[in-house]
Amino acid sequence: MHYSGAMPSLTEIRALVAAQPKPVCVALTPFEIIDADPEAGFVKVEFAAQPAFRNHFGNIQAGFAVAMLDVPLSIAAFLKQGSWLPTVEIKTSFLNPARIGTCIAEARVLKAGKSLAFLEARLWGADAQLAVHATATVAIRPS
Repeated sequence: MHYSGAMPSLTEIRALVAAQPKPVCVALTPFEIIDADPEAGFVKVEFAAQPAFRNHFGNIQAGFAVAMLDVPLSIAAFLKQGSWLPTVEIKTSFLNPARIGTCIAEARVLKAGKSLAFLEARLWGADAQLAVHATATVAIRPS
C-alpha cells in the first residue's frame, strides 16, 4: 500500500482493519491494534486473555500461540501490501511458556519482493516474557 501525504492515524488503521471481511476463526483471537506503521509493515496488537487456550501445564498451547502470531503477521503484510496475503510457511520457536492472560504480539515485514514477502513476529505472555518467535513467508499475488 502506498501512502501519499500523511500516514494514517492509529484510529484510521484500526478502522481500516475493522472494515475488512473477516474469517470466522478471527473470533477465537480477539485483539486490539495498539501500534502500527503501515509504511514499515509493522503492527503491535494486544490479545484478550483466552483461558480456553490453556494446555496441560497451564500455559497457552503451542498451536494457539501460532494462531495468535498469524494475526499480526497477516495485518503487517496487509498494511504493507494493501491486500490479504496467503501464508506459504511459518516457522515457530517456543522460547518460554506463554502465560495465559493479556498477551502482546508484534510483527513486521522484513522484505517484500515481487512474489514473496518475509516477515517475523513475537509473542509475549501475560508475564511480559518473550514466549514465541516466528518467521513467515507470504505469497504476493499479482495485481
